[in-house]
Order: sequence, then C-alpha cells, then structure tokens
Amino acid sequence: MRLLKPLLPALISIILIVLDARFSTLDNLKRNSTTLLSPIYFFIDLPGQMINWVSDKGSDTEQLIRENEQLTSELFELKAKLQIYNNLVLENQKISKLIDASYTMPANTVKLARVKSIAQSRLKRQLVINKGSNDNILALQIVLGANGVVGQIIQSTPFYATVQLTTDPTQHIPVKNVRNGARAITKGIAANKSGMKVEFMPSDADVKLGDIFVTSGIGQSYPEGYPVGEVIEVSAPHDEAFLLIKLRPLEDMNELEFVLVVSESL
Repeated sequence: MRLLKPLLPALISIILIVLDARFSTLDNLKRNSTTLLSPIYFFIDLPGQMINWVSDKGSDTEQLIRENEQLTSELFELKAKLQIYNNLVLENQKISKLIDASYTMPANTVKLARVKSIAQSRLKRQLVINKGSNDNILALQIVLGANGVVGQIIQSTPFYATVQLTTDPTQHIPVKNVRNGARAITKGIAANKSGMKVEFMPSDADVKLGDIFVTSGIGQSYPEGYPVGEVIEVSAPHDEAFLLIKLRPLEDMNELEFVLVVSESL
C-alpha cells in the first residue's frame, strides 16, 4: 500500500497522457481548464506587463527629451545665425551709405576701416581704427564718414591707427562757407558736449544759422570740399573783431562703425 501511494499519481499522469495523445477525450476538459485559469494567468503576468509598459514609456520619454534638447540646440543655433545675418545686413547698409556719401569721393584713394574704440573727454577726442601702416595708413591722412570729415590720422602702427576727431580741442581745420566762400578756421571746443567753433571770421561777415562749412584746402592738410559742420549759433559780441560761431559736426562720432581713410595724396 505504501508503495502504491507514490506510484498512483504517476500512473494517473501516464493514463491521461495516453488518452490525450490517442483520443480527444480531454479536449473539452483542457479548454474549460484554460478558460478557468485565464484570470489567474492574467494576474500573474500583470506585474511583468506593467514593468514592460513603464520601461517602454520611460524609453519614449527619454527619446522625447533627447529630441527636445536637440531641437532646442538647433533653434538656438538658427537664432545665432539669424543674428549674424541681420548684423551683416546692417553693416552692409552702413557701408553702402558710406560709399554713397553726398559729397564727392576721391577715386581709388580711400580704404575702408572699422572703428575699434572711441575716447571722448573734455580735452581729448580720438578714435582707433583697425587699419595701420601695413595697409598704407599713415599720419596726416584724413578720415571721412558718410556725412563729412571725421578727423585726421595722428599715429599709425602696423595694425591700428589713431584718429584725432574734428571736435578735438587741439584740432584746427581751414574751412569756408559754402554759401558765400568766406574763409576761416575751425577748432574743437574743450567742453563736455562735443562741438566746434569758427575762428577769425570778421564781425561783418555774412554767416547765418544753417550755413555749411567745408574744408577750404588751404594749408594742404585737408583736401578742399569735404563737409565739416553746420552753424548752430552765431553772434557778434560788442567791441569784438570776430564773430562768435558754433558748429555742429555733420558726422555723429558716437554712431561711427566704419570710416574711409584717404590713403593717397590727391
């Protein structure tokens, strides 16, 4: 009897295997058993399915994060390129304005330079450009803007040059009134606000507000005909031999980015 107990399950299993292999007696039983056990299989498999779902969602999220970072990087790169493009457009506009100046430019005698720095104090007004003696930029050459004279080169190194502005208190420029040809000399005003005054204009001279003074060519330091400034104040002090005349520079020194240097003798 003791030996029969462990053999009985094995014997039953063998009988069931033979019946299942040879006959279809157990087909209904298997289908019903499978149907009954389906919920158990579902709940047993549920944790694994949840793990796979979370893993898939995590992978999708990570992929989306990577794609978002890449798109953000590309967006910033495009914005940077757009800024560079816009800056180039503005620079081209400024250069075009400079080349298309209202006064006559000397043919084949000018070189374009970029303003690197500007120093404007009460007693000194200068700027530095990115061209020097290596580019044939030398002392005493004049510097022009889109609207008129900027100043004169006073020092040149191989890679840079210093320009003394027309409004510098030590700068003197021979000028004449465009309207009537009356000659005088301008000098920068030593004041916090930049400007120029006209010296040695007789008290009976015909000078009006809005008159334009240009270089006269006398002394050969400045070629003739380049705009210098506009009269913004004129008066005749009592018992003075000369008029008191103040000019506003036609070129706004604070807005300069490019200049033209007259690099050959005219």
